Amino acid sequence: MTGPLKILSRSMVRHSHAIAREVGARVIMVHADVIVEGGELQALVEDVNFRVILVSRKAGFHAPGGLEEMCSVVHIPDIAMTRAGQVKVATLVAAAESLIQAGDRILCLTGIDGSNAIDTMMVLDMGTEIELFTSMAADPLPKDVAPAVFERILTLASELGVEGREGRAVGTLFVVGDHERTLSQSHQLVFNPFHGYPEEERNILDPRLEETIKEFSAIDGAFVVRGDGVVLSAGRYLAPRGKLDEPLPQGLGTRHEAAATVTVTTSALAVCVSQSTGTVSIFKRGRLILDIQKPRGQGTDGL
Repeated sequence: MTGPLKILSRSMVRHSHAIAREVGARVIMVHADVIVEGGELQALVEDVNFRVILVSRKAGFHAPGGLEEMCSVVHIPDIAMTRAGQVKVATLVAAAESLIQAGDRILCLTGIDGSNAIDTMMVLDMGTEIELFTSMAADPLPKDVAPAVFERILTLASELGVEGREGRAVGTLFVVGDHERTLSQSHQLVFNPFHGYPEEERNILDPRLEETIKEFSAIDGAFVVRGDGVVLSAGRYLAPRGKLDEPLPQGLGTRHEAAATVTVTTSALAVCVSQSTGTVSIFKRGRLILDIQKPRGQGTDGL
């Protein structure tokens, strides 16, 4: 790290400690992929001297040695996202893992990936930051859904939204949790491609299932996923018996309406990928709790 950049990062970190204490922040969230020098990241975390959540897109990333008690690690999808998108995903995953909760104040430090310079600071209030997420995003998961399952679905949906499938835009829908009521309010549009396979061969946590999921994403209808990750069906037509209390935002179509409505009559969570925009929308209790927009450019500019 060059001198001016190191001075900038160290100055941001020192001030973050003071600000976090002054504003009553519960945790400092650091976008770790900004810093490519491992020793420098450890030095910065030690300078923070505060509870830290490190955010990374690298699958094998872990907290610097000796700082595991001070640091938690959150992994987000390894795809191009806007800074706002990365903030949304990181906070949602952290909430799903019970690292943060409603009412918490979070101080975020970030910069451009690989730049070795932390240059941006944000203070967020979970549950009141309406521009980024609704209050329900602070407690996103149904009780029967494992955090790892939700994170895997979020990754797959984000990848489909950004990359599509074989060069074509894809729209699809995942409904996870409360599977019995979801199945009772839906029926197959096509033969269920997962029928008859052992459960251990159709768990969404198995990396070997990724290509199968992405291939079947082109089928009309929804994936229904049990809370432990077992994929129960694809190509499922949702016919929920309830209706929405409030209209959805303009621009959302029938797939989004089905996703939102099924979460009214069940305790499931619905993750919807828009074919036209690539935006990933997450619904709970009939409401849009968070959306992750596809970046317009090819790159990403950090958290």
